Amino acid sequence: MDSKGQLGVFCICIAVGFVGGMLYEVVVLLRALFRCGKGKNKILGIILDTTFFIGLALLFTYAAYRFRFPALRVYMWIGYAVGGIIYLKTLRRILAFLQKVCYNRIAKMAEKYKTKKKLSKMGDTV
Repeated sequence: MDSKGQLGVFCICIAVGFVGGMLYEVVVLLRALFRCGKGKNKILGIILDTTFFIGLALLFTYAAYRFRFPALRVYMWIGYAVGGIIYLKTLRRILAFLQKVCYNRIAKMAEKYKTKKKLSKMGDTV
């Protein structure tokens, strides 16, 4: 078994796993749009997840071909998983925080607009 370059391959696998985690955010957005998480459209959620993971397997295969990995080894799959976990523990939390901040700002702006509109209607009737 040739151990030359295994660390580099492992690091590339981590990066590809991280990118795969970022790509899953598109699926999360689609699941939210179709309301798949609350028991509705369960089958559509399963289809979206299955399609994503098939695409992710194709991405992993393409990365292995593109970077000329020696052969499929267990440490490569561990690298993909570690990359996904790193994404979940870091960037996903940051994105969730930013999403919450943006949602709160938009909600405040909508409330101000609603109040302003209500006050303008009250002024017209008096």
